[in-house]
Amino acid sequence: MKRFAVILLTALVFAHCTDSDGAKDSKPKPSTPKKTEKKTVKPTVPTTPVFTGPRLEFLKSIPGSIDGCGEFFTYDTCKMSDEKYVFLSDMGDFALIRIKGKDIQLKKNRRESKQLNAISSVEVYYAVGYKVILRKKEEKVVDELYTYSGTIQIISKKIKTTFKVRGEGGC
Repeated sequence: MKRFAVILLTALVFAHCTDSDGAKDSKPKPSTPKKTEKKTVKPTVPTTPVFTGPRLEFLKSIPGSIDGCGEFFTYDTCKMSDEKYVFLSDMGDFALIRIKGKDIQLKKNRRESKQLNAISSVEVYYAVGYKVILRKKEEKVVDELYTYSGTIQIISKKIKTTFKVRGEGGC
């Protein structure tokens, strides 16, 4: 009985496929007005981003080399007040990220880094096996405290990943 039902369904599928081929019809099909359906849009809820490459981990502590002036970045889904940073910079040549449980010290490449306009810049950093590109835009300036939005892109031999970030910087 089950075999008969499977054979019957298969025959119906093949019959439907050959009948619906518009190239074999000699008469044009009449056009029917399309029904407009109301589509419900689900609100987007900020969640943890999906990453295809290595995920930047939160740094355990701020090193002593970032004393005085510095920039501190976290994921755009995190609050700055939580002080969970994924990228730190001394606003000079040194920066720090954490991947797979290891702190990676970065050195800024001044040739590739550039100021795009008065509020946007691209900073390029290198470490063994990694190239990190920080694209940042000043959102707000209060006294000497800057608020940034932007992206951090990590490039290695096998991986190319980008994260949206927000940050603060100043002296």
